[in-house]
Amino acid sequence: MSRPRTATMIEVDCFPEDHLVKVRFRGNVTSREFNDLAAIIADFGSGIAVLVYLDWVGIERWEFTVASANGVTTWRRASQVVGRAAIVHLPRLNRQAAWLAAILRREGVEVRSWRPKDAVAAAIWLRRPSTAAVLP
Repeated sequence: MSRPRTATMIEVDCFPEDHLVKVRFRGNVTSREFNDLAAIIADFGSGIAVLVYLDWVGIERWEFTVASANGVTTWRRASQVVGRAAIVHLPRLNRQAAWLAAILRREGVEVRSWRPKDAVAAAIWLRRPSTAAVLP
């Protein structure tokens, strides 16, 4: 007996006054949907450093494959508007979180992964002033 396939639901909440984008994934995720999210983030424009909170706790399945050059390019473009990103996920999504963190860090974005039990700490970290902006 096969399990019914759960549709993907990606909720994107924007809080312009805080320069915050909260993204909640539910169900099954494909690489295409993940890359589409990067395009949405990139379209926020330049001139602001967006804070991105990625809630991956509700992901049931992710058909993650090595990204195409287009996927990497899309996330690199998105990183131009991201100042900091918090990824809240279960350990089974370490590979995906590590891939995204590597792309964003290469472009100068502060990124941290968090377990679901630390989701509140992730939100606090995301909003605090950047230590990278402080000179000794």
